Amino acid sequence: MSDLPRYGVPDGDAEKRAYAAIVAEAFAGEFETFNAWVHDFGADVRVLRDAGVLGGLVIYRMGQFFGGVSVPAWGIAGVGVRPELRAKGFAHELMLANLRECHDHGPPISTLYPAAPKLYRNLGWEFSGSRTAIGANLHELALRDHGLTLRPGTPKDDDILGALYSRSHQYENGCLDRSDRIWGRVRRVPVDTPLFCYIAERDGVPEGYTLYTQKRATPNSFRYDMLVRDFVATTPAAAGALIAHFARNRSVANRVQLYVAPDAPVLIELLRTQEVAVEQRMHWMLRIVRVKDALEGRGYNRHVRADAAISVIDEALPDNSGAWTLSLSDGHMTVRRGGQGPGLDIRGLAAMYSGSMGPPQLRAAGLLAGDDAHDSALAAMFAGTTPWMPDYF
Repeated sequence: MSDLPRYGVPDGDAEKRAYAAIVAEAFAGEFETFNAWVHDFGADVRVLRDAGVLGGLVIYRMGQFFGGVSVPAWGIAGVGVRPELRAKGFAHELMLANLRECHDHGPPISTLYPAAPKLYRNLGWEFSGSRTAIGANLHELALRDHGLTLRPGTPKDDDILGALYSRSHQYENGCLDRSDRIWGRVRRVPVDTPLFCYIAERDGVPEGYTLYTQKRATPNSFRYDMLVRDFVATTPAAAGALIAHFARNRSVANRVQLYVAPDAPVLIELLRTQEVAVEQRMHWMLRIVRVKDALEGRGYNRHVRADAAISVIDEALPDNSGAWTLSLSDGHMTVRRGGQGPGLDIRGLAAMYSGSMGPPQLRAAGLLAGDDAHDSALAAMFAGTTPWMPDYF
């Protein structure tokens, strides 16, 4: 064990099982379930070790849409440390090692859902978007004919679902460019209920789809709620047709819950009543791992021409620190060293990059300081849709 690096890929099955036991206890799960989950990640598991495994994490290799372009990303999940060793700095050491690995050999951004925001903020991650579930009473939803046909989906329709998802979510900041592993989470069938899929078509051409499960309101009740994993509509008619499909279950179901953007067009169909409620809201964090690659790899409005300078502050990854000049033209960003601009904490850069905060909010948060002459240009560069994602990982 002493010959192994302190941080790295598990050394065989024993270390994977040790990490699985840690994460199962950390997240109150069954060992066998987490052991299978850990082994499924293969070489994308990382552990921190000393005389034994101290903690670990897994890496989702995926993309994340910003400005209509898929930016390669690592999704970090399953971060756990042995219970008796928590609050001793091992999680910080684990995440710092992973961050350095990502900087040297991985993609330019990293995304995660935090259990301990302070830990990740101390290393440069910042809240940059949300995952929001809204609920509506089925008896309040409209039952209208939208001229579309709904048919049950099958595994043969996977390519159709993927194409519809990309068409709908590519231009929504923060949504994942789903890898096979993420799609596997979305399509996984629970042990206690079927997973239903319906595709909305016009003359055989798909315009939207939904994936959902059902959950009984109480164990002894025949009534249930509809829990939607995916709601994708590329046309207003598709949105209306899928909402009407939920409404047709009102004789045996009470409510529908679905994940949507804070300003999603489908809210036009849903907000006919004040009975629509936010039932869950989680926020994900983004980390800019390599400033130049991240900024040049993102998409931008091709009608915006602007120049700005920033002085990045990044204690964890000093290569990112210093002055940078940003030039945007024809939808392409060019980033070079030098220039004179306001001080921008790497956390603030993440929030600006996603579109969750503009310069005024960053200044109020203490993440942007100094000359405000570049604020308007920065605001124009990163303007876009409210960042969100329907996925949890």
